[in-house]
Amino acid sequence: MVIDPHAHALPVSFIEDVRAGKFGPDLSIERGSKWELLTTRNRVCGRERVHRNPLPARVYDLELRFQDMAATGVDRQVLSVVPPCMYYGVDAGLSKEIAASLNEGLAGLARAYPERFSCMATAALQDPRAAAEELDRAAARGHFGVQIGSHVAGVNLDDPALDPFWEKVAALAFPVLIHPIDVIGLEDRLKDYYLANLIGNPLDTSIAVASLIFGGVLDRFPTLTFLLSHTGGFTPWIRGRWQHGYRERDEPKSRGAKPPDAYLRRFYYDTIIHNADCLEFAWKTLGADRLFFGTDYPFDMGYSGAAGEVPGFDRLPAADREMILAGNVRQIYRL
Repeated sequence: MVIDPHAHALPVSFIEDVRAGKFGPDLSIERGSKWELLTTRNRVCGRERVHRNPLPARVYDLELRFQDMAATGVDRQVLSVVPPCMYYGVDAGLSKEIAASLNEGLAGLARAYPERFSCMATAALQDPRAAAEELDRAAARGHFGVQIGSHVAGVNLDDPALDPFWEKVAALAFPVLIHPIDVIGLEDRLKDYYLANLIGNPLDTSIAVASLIFGGVLDRFPTLTFLLSHTGGFTPWIRGRWQHGYRERDEPKSRGAKPPDAYLRRFYYDTIIHNADCLEFAWKTLGADRLFFGTDYPFDMGYSGAAGEVPGFDRLPAADREMILAGNVRQIYRL
């Protein structure tokens, strides 16, 4: 059994809702020969932005998805929405409507194909209490977790205003997948050479992790479980600098956090690092019981090879590979 909990989808029902104008003029989808193009007008980090996100057919075409799963040896996907569809920069009321549509669509896929799919919810984090209410509805629909962005329209994840959301996540025992969105430097120093993804994505994940640690979220909510995209961004590699800074400076201790190394096992880290030495380092320093197989399906910066041939897997004991491919995810999602 191979389970992939980092796999994105966009339900056809949501695409139809957008085309029908259900969400107003700020969301539109253009037809294309190779992809659909989702256009969104929103406000992030104090700037008005127009996002034009190409949607490869594989995010909504189930026949292509099943073919790819068979070719790569993936038995089950835990579906989450395409990251640009976490609409934290639009009106909160509109964002709630979008989240409800997306969650219903993902739940429908899981109900239709119970042997192939599970699903995790999305929620309008700019309204934390409404987001908590949406999680209740999502749980009733069959969702097993929640995917969130690395910040909420420029606000870091340690903002106390998010506590009602964290309370609900803890009460439902939902695992939280953190995925980078609207990354820092997107329109400035990272705008060239695809650096917004090559550097911005792992950097934004690292900022999210540091905010949760130093901001006291993990202390206020000790049962929360987080899954990190892209092997945790820079987190495993920069941990020594965080630890040194904690010893030498007062700022990291301002919210009462313990030394950062005390928290690293509160997180799970996917295998999308694309380098055998780096995967081996993560295995040695984080532990096999904190790694999980992931693909970021179907996007080009993810892993598209055979599940059993992740670079570095040949260096790991068979029991640890089995844990990474399915065992840890079974435990996290109670599958």
